[in-house]
Amino acid sequence: MISINTDLLGRLKKADASAWYEMWEVFGPSIERLIGSIASRYFGQETIKDVSQETLARVYQEIGKFDPKRGVKFSTWLYAIAKHVVYSELTSRSAQKRGGGSKPMSLDDTIFEVSTSAPPDDEFEMAVFRAKVYRALKEVEKSADFTEFECYRMRLTRGVQGKEIADMMGVSEASVSRYLKRVRNQIREAVKVAVMGYSWTDDEKDQFNGSGLTSADDDAFDDALSDIYLKDEQTRRDYGKLQKTAATVR
Repeated sequence: MISINTDLLGRLKKADASAWYEMWEVFGPSIERLIGSIASRYFGQETIKDVSQETLARVYQEIGKFDPKRGVKFSTWLYAIAKHVVYSELTSRSAQKRGGGSKPMSLDDTIFEVSTSAPPDDEFEMAVFRAKVYRALKEVEKSADFTEFECYRMRLTRGVQGKEIADMMGVSEASVSRYLKRVRNQIREAVKVAVMGYSWTDDEKDQFNGSGLTSADDDAFDDALSDIYLKDEQTRRDYGKLQKTAATVR
């Protein structure tokens, strides 16, 4: 049985601690990547760490105000907060150099500016989408038989088919075929639940239709899922350190 609570946003608004950590488990690497992409052009690594913590704190403080009915995607809202924190730090440093004060743009103004101008880059939008799919995969991995899931993982990570998987796993080709079908069906359902459960605007939900994950063709579905899985695995290897940052906020 997969465990994807589709009321994550409601739980966050109620300051549910488990929801807070779930959010960072799902979206943390893509958020950290975003912060780095904005801040690296201005700051060194130590300051980027500080900006990451400040962004994390602001998300925690402001999540109750996030309203998908305004038409702003969650990814756009996250981008606005990260941009606001970075630009506030730049404004503060500039004011210190001049020896005077300078009031940065308010967060509401930043969110409005971001939502009415060019959206975050496509890669960040896709990173947030991939995070939802990755969550579904990890939940299926928890509930599936180990051997069955490993057969499917080989299909995703190596692009191999039944006979090669059977030879590598030491099971019959017929068994591999059954395993792949069983796990694939579980993942199809879990991905739909996760993407819709973690998407709060129509634009976010529409990403699912253009992802290749609605294909009835097994090979096309596997290929689309493989691309998402491998890219998100790389993101998590490169930017997988927000758990410690999240603990400092609490």
